[in-house]
Amino acid sequence: MAPTMMASLISPARVIPRLRARDLRQVVGELVRLATAQAALDCDVVCRAVLERGEASTFGFGRGVAIPHAAIPGLDQPIGAFARLRPAQDFGATDNIAADLVFLLLSPDGDDPTHLRALACVARRLRDREVAARLRSAKHAEAIHVVLTSDAWREPDDEPDPGHSATMPVDDLTNGAICTSLEASC
Repeated sequence: MAPTMMASLISPARVIPRLRARDLRQVVGELVRLATAQAALDCDVVCRAVLERGEASTFGFGRGVAIPHAAIPGLDQPIGAFARLRPAQDFGATDNIAADLVFLLLSPDGDDPTHLRALACVARRLRDREVAARLRSAKHAEAIHVVLTSDAWREPDDEPDPGHSATMPVDDLTNGAICTSLEASC
């Protein structure tokens, strides 16, 4: 099986740099609306599927990260949408930290291996402390997309440091050539 590539899950058009929402339901609704706009899926049906999945388990992964997800009939491949929330919302994480980084993942119904690979890929990427710090500091959708999909912003000798929380600006890293040649693979 080929690894899931973050660039295949998300595009800059499906990134919301600052989403103001009053609750989890509104967050999910906005992300589903964004994801289904290009996938020719019924927004209400998809939103219900995601919210029902959330009733069965938590979407909160901890450290301010949430990944609402569901398997959707009629979908050919996994797709995602991302938002940085203001204010953060409670997604039920065991560490009780409200999520400000939210990645909606929709996968084809009946293809559990693909769904699990995509979910693991997203979780690994967002749980990287340096990636999370850069997502929190990026100014616009294109910069957020670069952080999500490539390692172009890392210094050549950088290795993810789980204790590192310094944030360097990433707003000038939207060069498409760099992004496509250095895609983040999971």
